[in-house]
Amino acid sequence: MKKLYELPENQNIKLYFDDEVDNKKDIVVIFGHLDGLYSYCWLEEDKTKLVHIKATTLFKKYKDGYKYVESKEDTNEEYKEHN
Repeated sequence: MKKLYELPENQNIKLYFDDEVDNKKDIVVIFGHLDGLYSYCWLEEDKTKLVHIKATTLFKKYKDGYKYVESKEDTNEEYKEHN
């Protein structure tokens, strides 16, 4: 597994996320580059839709890119922020 900041920048790497509405489908985000603690990415199907993913987000090799891996650390941080 790799953290987003360990992936090469400016190579249009595909990042896959589970589609929570349609479990048979992936949402594909293209990784452009890091801008501080967050990334500059866009949806593969619509380049005008920007996405900013935390640089420490975990990914594993998947198809022709990388797939998001939920970590306990992310879940715990998210829980602390909302409570």
